[in-house]
Amino acid sequence: MSTTNLPGSFSMVPRGNIREVVVQRILAAVIRDEFPVGHRMVIQNLAEQFGVSATPVREALVELASIGIVENLPNRGAVMREFGVAQIREIYQLRRILEVEAIRTACGNIEPRLLSEMSDEFATIAKEPRGDSWSQKAMLLDIKLHTLIADHCGSVRLQDELRRYNTLVQAIREVVDNESQAQEIALSDHKQIIKALQSNDCDLAAQTMEKHICNTANLVEKLMQERLQNK
Repeated sequence: MSTTNLPGSFSMVPRGNIREVVVQRILAAVIRDEFPVGHRMVIQNLAEQFGVSATPVREALVELASIGIVENLPNRGAVMREFGVAQIREIYQLRRILEVEAIRTACGNIEPRLLSEMSDEFATIAKEPRGDSWSQKAMLLDIKLHTLIADHCGSVRLQDELRRYNTLVQAIREVVDNESQAQEIALSDHKQIIKALQSNDCDLAAQTMEKHICNTANLVEKLMQERLQNK
């Protein structure tokens, strides 16, 4: 199995939530196809490259194994699994199941004030000029809405699973996605999701969330295919 040097795009990790940053960096490298299938993820090499201790790297690899990015093999440690369009399709399939369940159980449990504030924020950003900074703001607002729903779903386990998959989805979108295009499409979906929550229509909220995740999945899959064809 390959034990080649780490991708040159890796850089020192800033202080803060080190494990989370390491997870994001490794995911980005995986999505850019910088690790071949079967590549051994040597903890000490990764730690030296990131400028961190072995502990957050080890924790990051455990998290990556939990979402199927690496596989822990006896006497070999963590090795890369295949990652491509098929894997993206599976990831979004699971995300759809999690998000639909979260919004169904959160419906009726979110304060009207919080939903009204979210609605106002989306209305404001819809009027702002487009550009790189707009895409980043729209992405953060996207995350804020999904976090609000997760925080009110009433299940810590579901919240944990949503967090893991949203970390993965965010990394995919940052590397593969045309953020402006994705966020523009998502604006309409988000408005409908908030409206359904405000009306306490749980079935409509679930249907709207499912449509939103499917729309995003179709776009990301298309962009991933184009990325692979242009390599």
